[in-house]
Amino acid sequence: MKGRTSRGFTLVEMMMAIVISVAVFAAMGTLLNRCFSLWLDAQAQWKLAQHARVTRLQILNGGFGVGTGLLSSTNVSVRMNGSWKLVEFQPVTKGGAYCMLGWPGDSMQNIWLFGGDGEGSAVAQTVSSWGYSDQPSVLVNHFDATVSNQVVTLSYTLNFLSMGRTNTLPQVIEARLVNE
Repeated sequence: MKGRTSRGFTLVEMMMAIVISVAVFAAMGTLLNRCFSLWLDAQAQWKLAQHARVTRLQILNGGFGVGTGLLSSTNVSVRMNGSWKLVEFQPVTKGGAYCMLGWPGDSMQNIWLFGGDGEGSAVAQTVSSWGYSDQPSVLVNHFDATVSNQVVTLSYTLNFLSMGRTNTLPQVIEARLVNE
């Protein structure tokens, strides 16, 4: 069969092409999976940052109107009440009524802000009212407070569970008390 040229692919060439295409698709799948994982982590960190911003505003400016937070307070004390760690403070604008900032002491609970009339609200979960109510809650697993030389220091850790992973964001707030 002189002069006849071979047309088409051999079995070995076909098998090599299949192996190469499977390897390329596997690499693309791995890359896309990693990109999706990074996107989920970024989304969780963004949500934590939003909660941290709102929590800081609630604590410093007050959850019951402007001027009812630590920035406009005096007479701050830190105490334990059972398992609750409480920061009791007296905002200048509340006319002598005390407000409290407390944490139940259990892991993965929320920080609560109590007004002088006993009204309470969860501080860290406030962002849920923005339309994220179908999302898991942001909770706190650590809360500590100290008062030294007219400066209140709060430290806490926000936790957000997303897709089976816990994302954490430590926070430290320092506020100078109002002179009497």
